[in-house]
Parts: sequence; C-alpha cells; structure tokens
Amino acid sequence: MLRLISKENAIQEDMANHRLILIGAVHGDPRGYGRAWALLNHLRPDLVTVEISPFSLRYRLRQGARWQRQLQQSLAGLPAGAAGHLGIQRLAAQVDLPFEVRAAQDYRRSVGVPWRPLDLGFLSRRHLPRYGPELLSPENLETLLATPDGSLDEYVAMEFRRARLALTRTPPRLFSPGASESVRRERFLARRLRRLASGHSRVVHLGGWEHLVDWRDSPGLWRDLADLDPLRILLDEADRYITSTHAPRDPATEARSI
Repeated sequence: MLRLISKENAIQEDMANHRLILIGAVHGDPRGYGRAWALLNHLRPDLVTVEISPFSLRYRLRQGARWQRQLQQSLAGLPAGAAGHLGIQRLAAQVDLPFEVRAAQDYRRSVGVPWRPLDLGFLSRRHLPRYGPELLSPENLETLLATPDGSLDEYVAMEFRRARLALTRTPPRLFSPGASESVRRERFLARRLRRLASGHSRVVHLGGWEHLVDWRDSPGLWRDLADLDPLRILLDEADRYITSTHAPRDPATEARSI
C-alpha cells in the first residue's frame, strides 16, 4: 500500500514499522543533496544504499576532474550564459558525482552509518566511456542550446508532480529498446535490498522515482518488494525538515553557481 506524507509527523509514525524505506529522487535535482541529507538525518538508517554500480562509482571518481575540464572548455566556445540553459544544466549534473552518492558519503563521515553502491554495471560500462568524446563535445553542447530552455528547479518540480501522479495509480510502463535491461537491473536491486533488509534494522535506498512505481504491465523494483511493504517517500518531502536540519555545504552545487 502506498504511503504518501500528509502530516508533519507522518514519516516518524510510519518508519517505525518499516525495515526498508525507498526514497524516490529526480536525478540531477539541484536541491537533491540537501534534501537527501535532511531525510537521512530524520530517518536515521543503519545502512544507506544508492542506485549506482561500483563500476560507475570508480569510473566517475577517476574521470570526474577530466570531465569538468572538458565541460568548461566546450562552454568557452559558446555564447555567454550558455551554462544556464536547461539542457546544459542537466548535462552538468549528469557528469557530476551524483548528489545521492555525495550525501551518503558525507552522512557516513558525519554519523558513521555505512553506505553501499547498489546497481549492475553493464549500462555504465557501455555509456560512461562515451561522455568525453560525445556528451561533452562542443557539437553536443551546441545541439543542447537548440532544445527548449527553462528553469532546472521547475523541471525537477514537474518531475515530482509526475511521480506523485504515477504513485497514486498503476500506470502502464513506456517501453523502450532497453526495457528488458531495466527490468533486469530492478530484479537485481530487489534481491540485494531484500537480503540487506533482513540483516538491518532500517535500510534507506536512494534511487530514481520510477523504480517506486507499481507499473501495470511490467515487473519492477516495487512489485518485487511489495510483500515487504517498504515505505515509499519522494525526496522533495524532505523540504519540511531542511530548516531544522543542518546539512554540510554541497561543493558541487556551489561550484556550478559560480
């Protein structure tokens, strides 16, 4: 059964009955780091898992500085203000170390709670090596400038509205050429989360909101874990706790705002 937050103390009341809590994020959310920190601080898990593969984590840590230099070099040849275009802001977030990872790492340093990268690496092995020669090329950035512009905050808010609508229904899944691979990933995540939840008092998993939906015509993470009745929370529910939760500064967000 879906549990959405409707009262100030709803998370506190519900979480005592759940060993597994699934947090649905919008990847690239500019407020995601602070939101993730606030929820982790409120939920107090004894294990945090993040939707990223060990391969992706290692590759991103190794290539991250190079990607940032290449992004700045490609931006230098574009009109002033190009970095503020929605498409390029989303690209910049894509090549950053995900905020979910940064929040989990810093939460571990702060309170000593371990975290684990929890995903298969086959998609990362296919796509990450293309970031440098393709995604960050001047030609690709020019193409992005021709796409519809807008506010990244408004885009993320729209995605959370889509998520709420999907979570209150059983919608059909929009299949794509990689749909079978997505199902494979979710089956793997479900097995790992089931095993981890059996050995911990409270596991909090940070991942994309699409994995929390009970798709009408397709198996998925939620369907495979439904018998455990995990609590589902959208990441922007953290906003009510941020004013009373002191999160460390997010260097990645600050760097992009300079």
